Amino acid sequence: MLKISFIRTFTTTSLVSLSFLLCSFFANANQSEQVAGISLDALQKSGFRLDWMTKSNSKGLHLLTLVDDSLYVMDNDDFLTRYNSNSGKWLWSTPIGNHVFEIHGISESPTGNRIYIISDGAMYVVEKATGNYPIQDHTGNEVVSKKRQVLPLEWTANTPSITTNDFLFVYGSTGGDLVWFNPAIGFDIQRYKIGSSIQTPLTLGSGMRGTQENVQTAILAASTDGQVAGVDLKSASRLWSLQVTSPVSAPIAYGTNSKTMLDEELRRTSAFIAGTDQYIRAVDMHTGKRRWNILTSAKLTDSPVFLKDLVYQRIPNSGLAAYVAFPGLLSGKQEWLADDVFGNVITTTKDGNLLCWDQDQSIVQIVDPRKGGVVSTLTIPDAKTVIADNPTDGSLFILRNDNVLFRLVPRQ
Repeated sequence: MLKISFIRTFTTTSLVSLSFLLCSFFANANQSEQVAGISLDALQKSGFRLDWMTKSNSKGLHLLTLVDDSLYVMDNDDFLTRYNSNSGKWLWSTPIGNHVFEIHGISESPTGNRIYIISDGAMYVVEKATGNYPIQDHTGNEVVSKKRQVLPLEWTANTPSITTNDFLFVYGSTGGDLVWFNPAIGFDIQRYKIGSSIQTPLTLGSGMRGTQENVQTAILAASTDGQVAGVDLKSASRLWSLQVTSPVSAPIAYGTNSKTMLDEELRRTSAFIAGTDQYIRAVDMHTGKRRWNILTSAKLTDSPVFLKDLVYQRIPNSGLAAYVAFPGLLSGKQEWLADDVFGNVITTTKDGNLLCWDQDQSIVQIVDPRKGGVVSTLTIPDAKTVIADNPTDGSLFILRNDNVLFRLVPRQ
């Protein structure tokens, strides 16, 4: 059953927005040809259906972020809005920032009761349930205040923050440091220098080395001067580093092989690095030891995607390539190159096909993972952002340039 939610901004939904949605939806329904501007026939062939749709009165929605049952988005006036991701229901909006600092990312605390928004020079804290700013009274009990809680950052942030299980946040700075920040005391507690400046979002990787008892968690980071490093999360010490000839602009991926190696109960975890030097590399996530590397035909600006012992990589002007993640060859092994697939993998369908989003052409392509053949194509006009809630069998959340939000879910 289709759910339609009408989202308001900080006050209420205008009659104009309400009229827009009613007219738009019922006109499309009567035509039986389109829904949310998408061909109904193409939508059915792709295996998806429209779950909900809503329009915001706010301008310039961006930084669409999905965390569990919440969908967050910022607007041009630095208001943060939270929606229920399952229903599309508007929950609250609250002012964040100072219209000067750039907002880099939105995350939740490990306990799930606080929202942390990181900007260039400060971290803002609000209650998840209400959007209000929490403070403490002289007895240490939490009370609610309309006065915003702002935690200044000593080191200027340049990336979204990573949340760890022990209530610490790690971000990359303009000075090239990884910074461990403790919001309970409002100060950084550890730093590790990577290079000149960190602009690429960090990756928190975890995987086995040899046996299940040997599991390590590392931060995978790259700096603008071509340094790439794996840093131990707990000790903030270097595991490995390597120098590449040009910067890595795409977040690093990682994955553990599903099959045992050398007939022993061993596992290997690799970090997969796509570089603007045109190389895709695989290195041991724990040591940085080279596993394999392949020279491609273009600068790589999208992250590799690891799924079922394969690595998928979008190569500009060439298509989508599939590589064996653990080939046992230093030269690597390419499975196929689909020159008619223009996007990168964001999730899979329920029957195991790849779902690739091409931002330039606003199309979703359903691709057979065995040979790279295109199964179906879905055009999503005017889409600004498309994200999935799961790396496999995921639902899609779409933000359009006209500030319409909607969700597509797999058909049962």
